[in-house]
Amino acid sequence: PALALPVLYLIFQPAWLAKILRGLIRTIDSAIFILGEIVKWSLPLLVLSVAASVFALSIFGIATTKWLESAFYFPAIIILLGAAATLLAGQHVRVDIFHEKMGEKARARVDLIGFYLLLAPTCLLILWNSQSFVGFAWQTFEGSTESDGIRGVFLLKTLIPLFAITMIAQGLAIALRAAFALNGE
Repeated sequence: PALALPVLYLIFQPAWLAKILRGLIRTIDSAIFILGEIVKWSLPLLVLSVAASVFALSIFGIATTKWLESAFYFPAIIILLGAAATLLAGQHVRVDIFHEKMGEKARARVDLIGFYLLLAPTCLLILWNSQSFVGFAWQTFEGSTESDGIRGVFLLKTLIPLFAITMIAQGLAIALRAAFALNGE
């Protein structure tokens, strides 16, 4: 039902709903911004992990599975949790090459249509299809296939639906802004 809010606002335009929707936009943007800042600070951990693994192997001849696997975990965490913050900052890859040259109302139409035709359906599909995948990982507390590897594959797989949820939330905020722009606000 929350996904219908931009369309409902476009149709009915009640003043009381506008105030609630502006608060919802601020809340979503703030939460996604904070998540993006947390993810941003995990980048040095990625660099340190890879550097430590390389130095340990090349200097001391020591190779640990946990360090090697962390080189796969950190990028997954950064991409899945940072995608919504990238969308918030407008730094995502756009398919529409004409978006920047359009007027404000035309951009708002593209954002609104893009949310309903591309972003929301894709993320809902990811949510639906990841249920059993993530659920089974939690039932078995899935870990690394290596005996001395990271025992948190189930946590990593949990990021997939979390990615979809944060993308839908940020997309909703963008769609609500588009609805406001189409109403001349």
